Amino acid sequence: MLLTGIHLMRAAEVQPHLPTLLGEVDAAPDYLPELIAAKAEHEHGDAGVDPARVRSDVERLHGVLDEAQAASALPDAPTAYDALHDFVVRARLER
Repeated sequence: MLLTGIHLMRAAEVQPHLPTLLGEVDAAPDYLPELIAAKAEHEHGDAGVDPARVRSDVERLHGVLDEAQAASALPDAPTAYDALHDFVVRARLER
């Protein structure tokens, strides 16, 4: 989720596919491919990753996300609400 947020702030697009984000977010921990594989293999079991290291990386990635948000050109609030509302009303009336 943090990598998705970092990518969103930097590229203004949502990319939830973690393997894709490995090449997109340079701050991704180097053990992430192994973690992805372990998750796929042991969907709800122990991944064998040091919890302290994961906590440390999560904290570090929160900082990277904060920096990406500060540098982002995305608006602070949605700007297309009125256009979306008009579209939904038109779509409903055309039924």
